[in-house]
Amino acid sequence: MTDNLSPTRIISDPGVKRDGTLLEGSNYVDAQWCRFQRGLPRKMGGYRVLNKYLDSIPRALHDFTQNQTTYIHTGSATKLGQFSIDSSGSASVVSDRTPAITASDDNTWQLDALFESGNTQIIAQVAPNLSDIANATGGELYSGDLMAATALTAITLPGGGSATGGICVLHPYLFYFGNDGYTGWSVAGAPSDLTSAGSGSANPASQKVIRGMPLRGGPGNSPSGIFWSLDALFRASFVGGSPIFSFDTLATGISVMSPNSIIEYNGVFYWLGVDNIFSFNGVVREVPNLMNFNWFFDNITTDHAQKVFAFKVPRFGEIWWCAPLFGATEPSHALIYNTRENLWYDTLLPNGGRSAGIFPSVYKKPLVSGVTEDSDGNYKMWAHEVGTDEVDGSSSQPIASYFETNEISLAEQGKDGAVRCLMVEPDFVQTGDMTLQIRGRRNARAPENDGEIYTFSDTATSENEQIVHAKEQRRLLRFKFGSNTVGGHYEMGHVFAHLGEGDGRTI
Repeated sequence: MTDNLSPTRIISDPGVKRDGTLLEGSNYVDAQWCRFQRGLPRKMGGYRVLNKYLDSIPRALHDFTQNQTTYIHTGSATKLGQFSIDSSGSASVVSDRTPAITASDDNTWQLDALFESGNTQIIAQVAPNLSDIANATGGELYSGDLMAATALTAITLPGGGSATGGICVLHPYLFYFGNDGYTGWSVAGAPSDLTSAGSGSANPASQKVIRGMPLRGGPGNSPSGIFWSLDALFRASFVGGSPIFSFDTLATGISVMSPNSIIEYNGVFYWLGVDNIFSFNGVVREVPNLMNFNWFFDNITTDHAQKVFAFKVPRFGEIWWCAPLFGATEPSHALIYNTRENLWYDTLLPNGGRSAGIFPSVYKKPLVSGVTEDSDGNYKMWAHEVGTDEVDGSSSQPIASYFETNEISLAEQGKDGAVRCLMVEPDFVQTGDMTLQIRGRRNARAPENDGEIYTFSDTATSENEQIVHAKEQRRLLRFKFGSNTVGGHYEMGHVFAHLGEGDGRTI
């Protein structure tokens, strides 16, 4: 056995690679509740209950802030609710604003806001699309004072109009859309008037239109918008005159997994197709993902793919696509694209999953609704990226977070022995205890051999606690670091392990 051990930096390429084998890549191979900043692992923020009195699972959220108050509307199978958040972060009771909708477990909502006659109006569209993105029945529109607490009133569709797909506000116009490419718009500044002079409609696509978003228009062409049908992407541009809006096709042959999988981030539109990931920034492109692409699309619960939704975490440049995986019927995992560092990773979602999310720019924290019913039949709204723990009232629970390096071996040096680790020198911005476990295999087909779990504190009180004495060896060796204490947090720095050739045993 050799004692020729040398300090070796323990580092993998950023991002979590789940596709392919453990041996083929140099990225981290596993992680949970862990993101990457400056290419290094960092524990994600905590989450706290903001409102625990939602009486059904939200499928859509909308935010609006005025006078230090943020108004949140939530749309579910049977209800449209509203609550507010004050400047201290306290939430009000939930008001029932449900109009006379056709109740259905398949109801989905699209919500937007538009100024009309001295007040900002909340505009709501509801249709039974949850089980079938191509559903061609239903489609109802409603509006009301955004800051009121009363039920919304119906907007009458014109003859031949369709609102099965959704709504989009291109100020000062309300757009609504649905079957057979139908796309209609209101009178300017009057979202409830879909028939008077200034309103109109067109069929710029052949299949159902399911989503619309504002798009920067050129001189004389504002407002403009971008719209997704089931197989095409098209643009609406203001031209005035009797047409009012003109339409042109931007791409054909695309697909969309769900309307809520479409998100805009810094002027670029991203969305999930049924088997691909797309972006639009003047041209439709596939978004390369060599890390967890197959892991995601191979394991999505197809019958519940309409529940996929996206939200962003601008602080870290992230887009989260929350989706039901591995047979789950509610979004159970998040596929995460770090646009700032061009990285992919993922995480298990907490508390049984999440159902809808939004990032209110004034409130500055992602709001994400839960799917677990409590003993009173209610559901919770969570504020993410708050502190370090799971906080529900006066109760604080730790959040388990970990990351695992790629495999280290001597094979590339032409040696067949085991990698021997004598000790590890942790370097973390750290709060609370962390753990280290050495894992590995004899070869690529051998079973895992997990070592002892070592604990190291955030502050070393003796010379002996400055390092972790981890006397283990594996032919294929990995390091797994974790945090699971109340108040726990970490940011990885330059961690060194004292490695060398083992004694020839390959366990």
